[in-house]
Amino acid sequence: MIEIIDLKSDKAIGMRIFGKIEKQDIDAVLKEAESKLDPAGKIGVYVEVEEFKGFSMEALIEDLRFAIPNLKRFNKKAVVSDKQWMSRLAEIGDRLFPGIEVRHYDPDRKQEARDWICE
Repeated sequence: MIEIIDLKSDKAIGMRIFGKIEKQDIDAVLKEAESKLDPAGKIGVYVEVEEFKGFSMEALIEDLRFAIPNLKRFNKKAVVSDKQWMSRLAEIGDRLFPGIEVRHYDPDRKQEARDWICE
């Protein structure tokens, strides 16, 4: 499940993940992203990962359908998690997508992550 977090910024979208991500979760995130994306600007993505149990196939397909053609419209991603494997995944993502800066933050640095993603 994904809960949208209002970051009070036009420069970023925020979300909290707990459990398995379903298509309706992706639909809510895409609606939020599309409301902030404009042709001239880029936005950041802020994600707090409480518990991650994967994607349903429909959610994964919908996410990829949107993400692939829109990658250049995002400039950074902050991942907040106490999971060490999330830190490693953020490092890999940072290398895979050179146009998007990806950083991992421990939960006690949540406000630092929010500040960075909204600047």
